Formats: sequence, structure tokens, C-alpha cells
Amino acid sequence: MVKMSYFESVSRDGPGRTGILKSGEMEIDTPALINMEAGVLDFGSPWGESTQVTGEPDIVVPPSKRCPPGLDRDYTKYLGLGNEDLLDNFESQFDGSTDSLVMPVIGGGRYSGLRNEFSQKLSDYDVVLVDMAAQLYIPHELVSIIVSIKKGVGFDTAVYAPAIATPPLIPLLVYMGIDLVDSYRAMECASDNVFFTQDGNQKLDSLEETPCQCEVCLNNTVAEISGMSGEETYKAIYRHNLRMLQGELKRTRNALRRGLLRELVEERVKSTPSLTAGLRKLDHEYHGYLEGRTPSFKRYSLHANTVESLGRPEIQRFIDRVKNRFKPPGSEVAVILPCSARKPYSKSKSHSVYRKGTMGRGDEVILTSPLGLVPRELEIVYPAQHYDIPVTGVWLEEEKKLIRNCLTHYFKENDYRKVFVHIDGEMAALCRDIFSEIGVTAEYTTPNKDPRSDESIERLKKAMEGYPKRKHRYRDMIRSIADYQFGVGVGEKLLEDSVVKGSYPRFRVSRKNGEQLATLVPQYGMLALTIEGVKKTTPDKYHVEIGGFYPKGSLLSPGVIDASREIRPNDEVWFTGEKAIGVGRAEMSGSEMKSSDRGIAVKVRHVEER
Repeated sequence: MVKMSYFESVSRDGPGRTGILKSGEMEIDTPALINMEAGVLDFGSPWGESTQVTGEPDIVVPPSKRCPPGLDRDYTKYLGLGNEDLLDNFESQFDGSTDSLVMPVIGGGRYSGLRNEFSQKLSDYDVVLVDMAAQLYIPHELVSIIVSIKKGVGFDTAVYAPAIATPPLIPLLVYMGIDLVDSYRAMECASDNVFFTQDGNQKLDSLEETPCQCEVCLNNTVAEISGMSGEETYKAIYRHNLRMLQGELKRTRNALRRGLLRELVEERVKSTPSLTAGLRKLDHEYHGYLEGRTPSFKRYSLHANTVESLGRPEIQRFIDRVKNRFKPPGSEVAVILPCSARKPYSKSKSHSVYRKGTMGRGDEVILTSPLGLVPRELEIVYPAQHYDIPVTGVWLEEEKKLIRNCLTHYFKENDYRKVFVHIDGEMAALCRDIFSEIGVTAEYTTPNKDPRSDESIERLKKAMEGYPKRKHRYRDMIRSIADYQFGVGVGEKLLEDSVVKGSYPRFRVSRKNGEQLATLVPQYGMLALTIEGVKKTTPDKYHVEIGGFYPKGSLLSPGVIDASREIRPNDEVWFTGEKAIGVGRAEMSGSEMKSSDRGIAVKVRHVEER
């Protein structure tokens, strides 16, 4: 039997996504306000009367025993198990339209373990409803509950959080993975004479002028709205609140499609401490959930404007890979340099000056926030080439802690005869403290001077004289990028009996007979492998196993048998099956490829018969 309804993800930015929820004539582009897009018939609680509606519903909510978060765990579980029987009975008896989509309720109260357990049992449904979402306390409960439900239902199920949406909360809800919200909170606030704004809620009697440019605010003064009858005041404020929700959903969808959802989230959560705490909880306690769904690169610059930016999954991924996948080229000495506003650093005026001092000697490490440290060999990869920060000359304690952690790990793991510190101010003092603590021999070449000054450059030049020059800097860069991208050891495989041609940053790797193996894509600092390249390197962390067919276009997820769990959207991957081998770019994570029944898994670049 062909399934007549489905939910399909279209674009992704972390757990946030746009998608299509379709059943019969109904088609909703998510994220969306469900009550504005579909007719919903809610049968409510079996303890009370069912909701009565006229006409044929698009979506039906089966009866369920709603569970307030305050109940103890045993009784909460009892109610949740009872809902399974109610759902079975409902589906066997319901004789509504065959096009009506069933949206079961996920109970479990404030217990994330129960929410996950009940969610897994409902993963075959196209859409589910989060029971009592509005009663969950932000951030301690709502974040953990949403993540638990998302993990439980998987990738092919849309999730609806009812009666909770406000403009500042919508971007965070979508970032966590919520697909559907509604305007019921807007109605409730309107009945209390409360206006929605992007920064929070405001009572009518606290306003001196209307807060936006919607038709209500343009055509009425605060006094005029206050002078309306109770019903007219409610209608006016609700129309305003609805426009605010619709506008924020548009902004959220646009940000998501451009890969800028996180920037919008960080902007909006600053409106209240509880939302800021919610984002911090999400970053710190559910990093794996975020990172596993976050693309390996994005089209636009990463703006690290707040302290919350330090917790971004892209930033933490970079730091982790430098620690675990990067192996320095092996020079006797290292030199620590400041960052620059222009990226990659090598293209900046300041770093062209520093090269006069280093003269091609030593392993270069750039100190920066929010990435901690960037080895010169990785300066072109995302996000090292793509971030921007507000520069004030003052380092936050959180930034200094991050840099301390990265520097300590790097110089404990990698032995150098000597380290030259060519930075000044607070960072020089921090290096002095760290190296004294871990026993690293260091020389400071910019005492109370600008690192770019002639005196500082001359000091650096004299300090580094006598040490051997780097002979294979670009080969080292390709090896380091390959290891960073695919895992330790892949770079050596790629470069064995191979040559690197081109000029920075446009390089090609070929066999000595001219057969191409890989190309460095300078926009993102990623290697694009040819089929011969994957045959030579076999990067097993980024492999997709497909069925016995030959892909003639994009590889769809139903054709995927298995996929490496390390795969993230936009990763370079290779695939093999009984009839084909190929390479391409991942459109979804490896976990989604394995479990999803719809969508493009890999955009195929090259494929050949086996």
C-alpha cells in the first residue's frame, strides 16, 4: 500500500529544518503556524467532551490523557501507557476522511526518559504533538524534553509544540528541531491586553506608542486601541500578535535557508535570561545532538558576536579536530602569532609582515577567539577562514579560558625545542603563565611593542635564524586538511607517490602520471576527491553503502543501506554498492541517511560501474 502522507526535510541548519508535511490536498511548508495552515480536529481528553468541528479535518488529534508536568513519574508513565491503548482504539474506530492525518500526542510530563520512550513508539507517524509543552519550564525542562522527543521520533516526523510560540522563542524552538507551532499563545496574550514584540511582551497600558508597522499599529494609536470595546481591543491586539508570529517565522525560515539560524537565535535569546539559559543548556548538555546535525561548512561568515557563540557546534568541532586530528609538520620550533581581520590570515597585511620575521621557519600557530588556536596549515578550512568577531582589545574571561585550554593541550601533545611568542598584551601574559606551568621553553619577541613594528620583526628574525626552513609547506597543508576532513592518516595515503600543483589556495593533488586525485576548494577549505582519490585513500569514516543499483542522479536516502556516523551535511563522502562506486557531497547526516525514507542523501559528483 502506497503511503499517501509524509513529512520530508528540505533544508537543514543544525537540528532546524524546512520541510513539507503533506496529506491529501493539505501541504504545509514548515516551520509554520499549524492552525493557520490546516484544519485540526482535536478529540481532547477521554475525561471530557471531544472538540466539535464542522467539515473535513486535515489533521486529527486522537484522545489522550493529558499529563501536567507536576505528576510523579509512575503515574505519568501509567497515563502514557494508557494513551497507547487509546490510540489503538481510535485508529480502529475512526471513520473520518482517508486523507486526514493522525497526529498522536507524546506524553511523559517533565521526564525526558519517558518522552523518549513514548516517542520511539510513534516514529512511524508523520507528525506528533508535544503534550503540555506550554507548562514546561524554560530552560530546565523544555530543552531536554524537545531533544528527547526529537531523538525518539527520528528524522521523518514533524514535531508540533502547541500553545507556546512567542516571537523571541520561535528561532530557538526551530533551532532545537520544532517544525510546527500555533497562535494560541498570541490569543491568550491578546485577551490580557499584551502585545508581542521581537524582544518580549508588553502590556497595552505600558505602551506610549504602538510597537510596529503592522496594519493595527499603523492605523491606531495606543489611546484608540485602549478606547475600543473589550472584544475589539482583543481582536486588534491578536491581529498584531499574529503578524508578529508570522513575521518571525519568515525571518527564521530565511535565516535557516542561508545557514544563519544560529545568529538569529543568539540575537533573540538576549531578550530574556530564561531563553539565554535555554541556549546555554542546549550547547553544553546536548552538544552531540547539535553537532551531529550541523553542516561541515556554510556559505556565509560565522558571526561570533556573543559569549554564547563560544558554544557553537561548528566552533567546538574545529577545536576538537585540531586536538584529535591535527599532527604538526614537525619543525624544531613553533611561533605563536596574532590573528587578523582578513581571512585567510596569509592574505592579510599583518601576516605578510610576520613572514619577514619567520622567513619560512617553524610551525606557525595563530591565537584567536572563538577558535582558540589555528595551525597555519588549517587557516583555510571552515570556520577558520569564515568567522568574524567584534574586536575591542579586551579579552573576555571565557575567551581566555578557551585559549588556555587549547594552548595547554597543543603544547603538551607536541614537543618543540623552543616556542617563539610573537604577540603582546594580555595574550603574551597568558602564554607566559601557561608555558611556565607546563614547562615549555619560550622566547617573547614583542616586549611592549606592536608585533608588526620593525623592532618586533627584527627581534623575531634574529630569534629564528639558524633553524631549518620548511621545504614542503603546501604538502603539509594538504596533508593536514585531509586529516582534518577525513581522519588521521588519510593525508599520508593521499600524498604517497603524489604531487601537489597549483598556487595558494588553489591546489590539485595528482599521481605522478597526471591522474587527478583531489582538488582543494578554496571557498570552504575542503578537499573534493575524485573516484581515484577515494580508491587510494578509502576514508572509512565518510563512507556510504548503497544497494545493488547504479545512481543516475542524486543518491536518495531509501537507497542507502548504511552510512558512517561521522558524516555531517556538506561532508565529502564516497559510496559503494554492488554495481557502482562514486563520490559526492552529503545533503544530510549519516544517521539521517540510514533512517530516513525520503530526501536526497548525496549529491553525486562522479560515479562509475564496478
